[in-house]
Amino acid sequence: MKIRPLDTSSLLVPLLFPLLALLLGACAAPRDARTTGKLHHVGLVWLKEPGDAGQRQALIDAAHRFAREIPEVRALSVGQTLPSASPLVDGTFDVCFVMVLDDAAALERYGRHPVHEQAARELFLPLASKLLFYDFVAE
Repeated sequence: MKIRPLDTSSLLVPLLFPLLALLLGACAAPRDARTTGKLHHVGLVWLKEPGDAGQRQALIDAAHRFAREIPEVRALSVGQTLPSASPLVDGTFDVCFVMVLDDAAALERYGRHPVHEQAARELFLPLASKLLFYDFVAE
């Protein structure tokens, strides 16, 4: 009896198409339902004293306080700029934050919350030379 090596190519073809369909289906998976349709509030802060680590940390701590104490803030990412040599990347700001809120009404309530008003009055406005905000709804 003569034993021939197994031709694996004949086995791969029937398995390849279902695997390919599974992988392509994963690429078309629905977006994350936790953030789809939510309002994203992006803030950029330029300090009057650029690069001041203490002032930068005070603003970052204030943003974390927003997430802890203001119920409208569903999620928060906050930090400092990442240096880049790319002419397409703006690294001139000191602090950036991205908040996720339910909708425009939640953003209004967030803006009037005493914790936000106090931080704006005592930290953000006195320390910042420039503040820039962007709001968008995730699709």
